Amino acid sequence: LRVAFDGDAVLFSNESERVFKRGLQAFLEHEEEKVKDPMNQGLFKTFLEVLERLKKKLKDPNDPYKKCPIRTYLVTSRDGGCGGYRAFNTLRMWGLRVDEAVFLGGSKKGPTLEKIRPHIFFDDQQSHVEAALKVGTVACHVPISSE
Repeated sequence: LRVAFDGDAVLFSNESERVFKRGLQAFLEHEEEKVKDPMNQGLFKTFLEVLERLKKKLKDPNDPYKKCPIRTYLVTSRDGGCGGYRAFNTLRMWGLRVDEAVFLGGSKKGPTLEKIRPHIFFDDQQSHVEAALKVGTVACHVPISSE
């Protein structure tokens, strides 16, 4: 089972996304200022927590090389700079991890999803949901919370 999540407004709160609406420079400055501060949780943080607990149960302590049948992905428009570091820092502070993270720096998500081929993808942007559907990925639109 491969599950892919967007970051802002899905795993994380929409705080940074609201800042981005003021412009890229405002977003970059905000992320640099807050790089060591974890983000608040988004609507799907608890779902990732459940998947991580399930993955731990499925691991074979006698065979560390056996692959878990569940893989989780972070597919985000954030870049690999402060924005990406803040995402990783937030997951680490929550005690969570993903198997793979892709920082697209604003590039389209469709080609990445086509390569990963997740069974389901969660995103708050309708354009990313539609791009996922075009490459054959089941995608769910996550409504943006009004925090």
